[in-house]
Amino acid sequence: MAKPLFPSLKLNGVLTLGMGLLLAVSGLLVYALPAGFSLEESIALNFLFDQRQKNPTPESVILVSIDKAASQHLSLSIDQRRWPRDLHADLIDKLSAAGAAVILFDLFFHEAREADQDARLAQAMRQSGNVVIFAKLHREVQSFAENDTYNLEQLILPLPSLHQAAAAIAPFALPRVPIMVNQFWTFHTSVGSLPSLPSVALEYYVAQDHQQLLTMLAEVAPRQEKVLKRSLDHLSISERIVQIRHFFKQQTATTQTLLEQLKTRPKSKPNHRLQALISLYLGPNRRYLNFYGPPGSIPTVSYHEVLHSTAAELAHFSGKVVFVGFAGGSQPEQKDNFYTAFSQADGLDISGVEIAATAFSNLLAQDSLRLPTPLVYIAVIIGYGLLLAWLSALFNPPLSLLLIISSAALYTLLCLYLFAQMALWLPLFIPVLIQTPLALFLGLLWRHWVLGRERRHMRQAFGYYLPDHVVEELAHSARNARGHSERVFGVCLASDAAQYTPLAESLTPEDLSIYMNNYYERLFKPVRAHGGVISDVVGDAMLAIWSSRQPKSCLRRQACLAALAILRSRAEGNPDSNLRTRMGLHAGEIMLGNVGALDHYEYRAMGDIVNTASRIEGLNKQLGTTLLVSEAILSGLDGFIHRKLGSFRMAGKQEAIVIHELLGLQSEASQKINQHCERFAAGLRAYQHHEWQRAIHNFQQVLEGHPQDGPSRYYIARCQQHLQNKLTPPQDGVIVMKKNSDLDAYQPIVHK
Repeated sequence: MAKPLFPSLKLNGVLTLGMGLLLAVSGLLVYALPAGFSLEESIALNFLFDQRQKNPTPESVILVSIDKAASQHLSLSIDQRRWPRDLHADLIDKLSAAGAAVILFDLFFHEAREADQDARLAQAMRQSGNVVIFAKLHREVQSFAENDTYNLEQLILPLPSLHQAAAAIAPFALPRVPIMVNQFWTFHTSVGSLPSLPSVALEYYVAQDHQQLLTMLAEVAPRQEKVLKRSLDHLSISERIVQIRHFFKQQTATTQTLLEQLKTRPKSKPNHRLQALISLYLGPNRRYLNFYGPPGSIPTVSYHEVLHSTAAELAHFSGKVVFVGFAGGSQPEQKDNFYTAFSQADGLDISGVEIAATAFSNLLAQDSLRLPTPLVYIAVIIGYGLLLAWLSALFNPPLSLLLIISSAALYTLLCLYLFAQMALWLPLFIPVLIQTPLALFLGLLWRHWVLGRERRHMRQAFGYYLPDHVVEELAHSARNARGHSERVFGVCLASDAAQYTPLAESLTPEDLSIYMNNYYERLFKPVRAHGGVISDVVGDAMLAIWSSRQPKSCLRRQACLAALAILRSRAEGNPDSNLRTRMGLHAGEIMLGNVGALDHYEYRAMGDIVNTASRIEGLNKQLGTTLLVSEAILSGLDGFIHRKLGSFRMAGKQEAIVIHELLGLQSEASQKINQHCERFAAGLRAYQHHEWQRAIHNFQQVLEGHPQDGPSRYYIARCQQHLQNKLTPPQDGVIVMKKNSDLDAYQPIVHK
């Protein structure tokens, strides 16, 4: 079977999905919060505009600015409300003569001034026939009941004489979310779907294409074209614009079909203008401004320059839409200014008239900022969250960190590209500044948890082979795994299983493995329960160790208790067990640590104490015993019942060791066991004094109560050999042992 391509993802699939959903839900919650999308507008949108280069504006719009330079050249106040209105009339005459298509004043003429000046301005408006002036939207909070209020918006009209003389009036109120201007209205639905100043500018600009519009409508919907054409008869330009607006906003299906037809036709200025008009009627009433750059990006001519220019110098105004209003070039002179994405650090904002010109340009070029639908927005946030979770789970931490940061950078570049090329505004703040840092944080937590889990598993796995403190040292520094040993006081328990060889021959390898695992479980539990460490397991042999830097009697006591518990576990265990455990205990200084070379090390004890414990364990074969301990084990310990078996010098050893058989706890000893030990001690004294017959008699008394007592049989056999002069009497009571390699057993040395 082929291995999965990404095993880590398969193993952590649930966690990956959970993390992805958490990232997605977090992003969606921020998006749903009242301030969530405001952060997207105030931070992400500013960043997108700041990184994008200045966009070219449509050639059909020009801004005539009332600014400080104009007031100085005309020797007038910077406050345009004090300017004589005949100047505006002169401006209209100049622009009309130059062939301006539409002239829009972002000035509120609501108060009467000198009668002759107001009359002069009205006359200029009537003669031009294409002047649109500003009307103000005023909002008031009205009380409906005791605790109920509502917002009342009222359109405040300009001076009646000027209102009647102008081609149209239009408001231009800007929504601020919360204080920054990012959007504009095409139609103010609060006051009867009233078109805004940029929309009216577009309608008058496209008025020159009304005949072509009717011709195309006749191709798409002949009957509707006839109805519309009849309704337009004998109407003024302003009335025709209103009638066409109502028709196309009501007949949405026909309007949509007409727009599709326009898109298939060859590119031309009339077709482009008609597409813009139809898109205005089909599109939303509230749109995002696509600023072309910082203040002054719209082509601007100072007010006084227009008044003092010749007809030839004003030729570039021909066919253009001209916005007239306050547009100062430095912060102190600003009056009608708004905080936008391009507000300067020195306090310079974009003026209201430049925003109106920008909105008109967006409508004409059909390049207002486009947001994806809410479903697409949600899908982007969810998909990005799942991607980050996948990257966090798939690779190692450094690579995941690099990929997550790279993904955020690539996504940011994609957003910048789509914003610059298609005016498409994808969510940026939430994915990059909310989900990405959260993914990095969760990824670190996840890695910490995974590493902790792996470390626990590793410690558990190493715990089967090494002591806990060694595993801890290895976890902190791998250098401890090589050649690190220390000299300590240690108690060694060596065990061996009797009848292992015939058992191994009678079982299959699988059955033998199961059998020995159960056997060692009965050995390991008492050792671990009494603070011991399993150092070696080879075949049927085990070596357990209790160690400390200083000699401690408690270690010897714990080792004895563990050995007795092993004996009890066998007695209480499986009665069908074929293995009898033999054990030997010895204590002293040992070297404990890692032994090996190159790439293979083992943790084990080294020293004479270890070898001697193994020899003591082997002595059980000759003496017919199960648990033997050295004098060093029992020195100073009380609470145990034991009997001295004699002094033995093991094969290859120079020093003799006094050996005891550990029988149990003193609290559990019976009178019969005490008598048994006393009789054996009397026999041992007789043997050590070379009183062979007396020794045999004492040992036989032991056998009368315990027929299977191995040490008594052993000494009786030796006494008989001494009587036959086949053995040299022991000097100082020390029995010299020799290992029989053929029998793998210890046998007495026979002196000739």
